[in-house]
Amino acid sequence: MKVLIVEDDAVIRCVLSHNFISAGFEIILAENGQDGLTKFQSNNHDIDLVITDLMMPKLDGYAMAEKIRLASNKSLTPIIAITAGFIDISNNNISVFDSILQKPVDIQSLLDLSEKLIVESKKLKNQLFPS
Repeated sequence: MKVLIVEDDAVIRCVLSHNFISAGFEIILAENGQDGLTKFQSNNHDIDLVITDLMMPKLDGYAMAEKIRLASNKSLTPIIAITAGFIDISNNNISVFDSILQKPVDIQSLLDLSEKLIVESKKLKNQLFPS
């Protein structure tokens, strides 16, 4: 399973990467939303999950997730947002995320949620696009 981690904080990016690799995931790293969007677009069919910070330079997590959904024709790839900031649940932008978690994130909970969302996404893709 391949995960795109989009996080501008190098320490958090490293911690997430280490834990996902230890759990058997393949990782693609991006330092900001623009970098994340570019890497998603160039690896679209290989990425099983996107984990993104919300507040980043160049392109924030909201805008990146919206562009991923639009560019991929409402992509079924799950997107998890993680943030240390306030989450405005009245903001319509949050609907582009499958889940939003508050930092600090419990790593085991994030790994469990990631696996669950990937399995659900693959089942849905198989139902919609049987081979």
